[in-house]
Amino acid sequence: LRGDGAEGGASDDVPGHSARPAGTAGGDELFHQDLSAKAKPWWSANFFVSEPVLFGTWDGVFTTCMIHLFGVIVFLRSGWIVGNAGVEHALLMVLATVAVCSLAVLAGIGICERCHLESGGLHALLSHILGVRVGGAAALIYCFGQAVSSALHVMGFAESMGQLLKMEEDPWLQRGIASALVLLLLGINVAGVKWVVRLQFALLIILLMAALDFAVGTFVRYDTEHGVTGYDLATLKNNSYPRYGEGQNWFTVFGVFFPAMTGVFAGINMSDDLRNPVQDVPVGTMAAVGTCLFLYLVFVLGLGSTCQRWALTSDYLIAEKASAIGVMVLSGLYISSMSACLGALYLTPRILQNMANDGILPFSKQLSIGKGPNKVPVVALVLFALVTFLFILAGQVNTLAPLVTIPFLLTYACVEYAYFSMAMTYDIQRRRNDRFRQQAAIIRAQSADKASYGALGDAKVPTSDLDQLFPERVHDKTAIPRDHSSVTTTESPVTSPDEHSSIRSAESRDSNVDQARDQQSMTDKTHLLSKGRGPWPEISKKSNTWYAKLCNRWIAVLGIFIKLAIMFLVQWGYALASIFLLVFLWFCIGRTKPGAFPGVTEFKLFPWLRNLFLRCIGRKPTDYEQIVVAPACPGVSTMESQLN
Repeated sequence: LRGDGAEGGASDDVPGHSARPAGTAGGDELFHQDLSAKAKPWWSANFFVSEPVLFGTWDGVFTTCMIHLFGVIVFLRSGWIVGNAGVEHALLMVLATVAVCSLAVLAGIGICERCHLESGGLHALLSHILGVRVGGAAALIYCFGQAVSSALHVMGFAESMGQLLKMEEDPWLQRGIASALVLLLLGINVAGVKWVVRLQFALLIILLMAALDFAVGTFVRYDTEHGVTGYDLATLKNNSYPRYGEGQNWFTVFGVFFPAMTGVFAGINMSDDLRNPVQDVPVGTMAAVGTCLFLYLVFVLGLGSTCQRWALTSDYLIAEKASAIGVMVLSGLYISSMSACLGALYLTPRILQNMANDGILPFSKQLSIGKGPNKVPVVALVLFALVTFLFILAGQVNTLAPLVTIPFLLTYACVEYAYFSMAMTYDIQRRRNDRFRQQAAIIRAQSADKASYGALGDAKVPTSDLDQLFPERVHDKTAIPRDHSSVTTTESPVTSPDEHSSIRSAESRDSNVDQARDQQSMTDKTHLLSKGRGPWPEISKKSNTWYAKLCNRWIAVLGIFIKLAIMFLVQWGYALASIFLLVFLWFCIGRTKPGAFPGVTEFKLFPWLRNLFLRCIGRKPTDYEQIVVAPACPGVSTMESQLN
């Protein structure tokens, strides 16, 4: 490997390699430690030493999201879903799942971009907008869902192993295999982030090879004994319409497939380990979502066109029988189970660690402990693994799948509400600044009237104690007005004859005034921040990037209602229990940390609904409340008295 350091600078330690400044990231940052490792025998190397490593769009976000999204559900339950729902309804389920999860992740990306959040993951995102109480409660629900999801994936691995060993009727054997797999992956995570990402590369390659093997097998494989007919129009027509089994309907089958997309926030959760989270997260996440959508459609259409319905509903390993080389699909099944659990063990304990750093969890001091330069949360890892073991003992894949769906839907609804609240807060701040600007114009006009005739310089804008409490008042008072009369002689509309045009456009004058206002605003902001007179608004305007254009507050509101409806339609009992658990955790965090950060949002849902109702009936609502400060103390009579 050749580094990309300074040109012509050879390294003294490793001949033939370019010298690299300390801390410089390059194309081989994952493997730069191998150079120094050559000096040691392999048996004396310490495999459990991690070094700080940062990743990018494709080696970090895309890889991590792919191994979460292309998981055991696709290999082990795609045939069962097509056999029950039919090709048409199965395609609708795939599109609905991708749309529901994409709306949530776009809302999360929009929050990270407009609030400049580059670390902390899902917990930091929600806590920054809605406060520590809501963010902590929703993050705990999310961690609960991740624990169930990990149990689901390793149980899928154990279920397929049981079928291969002809011992599928022994549930305790499957639980033992699943528990052993969790212990193995726990050790890999303790070894450090470097080994996790290196292993993810290999796992992703095997997964893509398994998908290619299945796609080729649909053209060349014929096995009528196991219900594989090859591409046949009659088979496709027979599998087009739903034929649900006993106790199944559209939403219960949807609940089984939905966990396939629950890893869509993997990129946001690993933002602490990224070089440029603002760019890496949206590009890597949306690329992984698009790739997995294509693979989902390949499996649904391939199985629906080549396999008979009785085989789809009765044989969970029908994808292996329809592939060109069955061992590749089995490898993909095992690898997907391992990779999803590995990713959950990597990301979720870091969320618990961030929550422990905020002091909102019991035993926060122990959970916040990090090992090595990358701060691997060993205690949180062990706790998460113990919860996963409990759900391994609880049930099978079809039992755990609906239990996974509900917590993730509730968490995604919280993220979308956070984006809606952030967008409404931005509008509130902008309207308030406009009011202050109008008041500042009135104050300037009054000050100009009181100024003596012929006085030099501008009149000083009076300040008050409220300016100390609300620095934005000073910002708007000192802002330069958009007044064309303030143009200086050098900005005269009539230019010199040497210029191409004799008349300067009004747009140019406005641009100069805007630049002056922005410069004055930054000067005032720097001056006030230097004196500790913040804070300033923390929500910026929506950017012009392609992914920012997909973020919309009203689409987020629609997503909230869709997710809540799906929760109750999939399993209303689990939905109610999850909502009550969210409220209970919110209450407990408030008791544990009563002075927790309330969030940057200024939007209040119920007053907004009240004002919306008043507008609908034709009454004028109260858009804002003003604080009235008396100019002097009220008249209170006092008298002197001697104490002794």
